[in-house]
Amino acid sequence: MEDFIERLKQRLADDLPGEAAQFLMAPADRLRTRPRQGAMPHPRQSAVLLYLYSHQDDWCLVLMKRTRYDGAHSGQVSIPGGCLERGEDHSQAALREFEEETGVRVHRDQLLGRLSGLFIPTSNFMVRPYVAYATQAPNFSPDPVEVEQIIELRMPMLMRDDVVKQGKVHLLDGARVETPYFEIEAHRVWGATAMILSEFKAIVRDLG
Repeated sequence: MEDFIERLKQRLADDLPGEAAQFLMAPADRLRTRPRQGAMPHPRQSAVLLYLYSHQDDWCLVLMKRTRYDGAHSGQVSIPGGCLERGEDHSQAALREFEEETGVRVHRDQLLGRLSGLFIPTSNFMVRPYVAYATQAPNFSPDPVEVEQIIELRMPMLMRDDVVKQGKVHLLDGARVETPYFEIEAHRVWGATAMILSEFKAIVRDLG
C-alpha cells in the first residue's frame, strides 16, 4: 500500500491530465475554463482536499454531502474545502477547511501533491484540489452546520466503469441539466466534484 502512495506522489509531480480528464464528467453545455473565466476575470480563490486513507486493504476517499443552504451548491455531494482566508495559500486553506468540516486534522507532511485547478462558473470560484493520505481511518466529527453526511468512497468503486451514469440533475432555480455523474451509494456526484474525481481516477489508472 505504501508503494501506491509513493507512485501516486511521483505521478502528481508530473504533467497532469487536466481538462482532458475533467471534461469526461462535465455537463454537455459546460465551456472550457479559459473562455468562462475570461468572462469573469476575478474569480474567488478556494481549495479542496482529496483525503485518502487505508481501510481493510483498500484506499478510501472522503466526500461529504452539504446541508441545505441558500447557495449554488446546497445539498450537493462535494469534496471538503472552501475559500481562502486572508494570508493563506491554497494548501493551507485546503487543510484548514478539511479540519473545520470533518473534524480531522491533516498535517502538511501528509500532502502528496495537487490536481489541476478548475473554474466553477456558477459560483465564480477557482478551485485548487490537493491530495493527502493517512495510513488508518480517521475519527470524523463533522460540522453539523455545513455537513449532512460523510461519504467514505472506496477506491475500487470509483475505478469501476459502471458507476458512471448519464442523466438530468435539478438545479436550485428549478432547471434541469443533462450531465454525466458518478452514482455513489445512491448519491449523484456531478459537477465540479465529479470533474475533479475524474482527473484523479485517470491518474490512478495511469499507475496501473
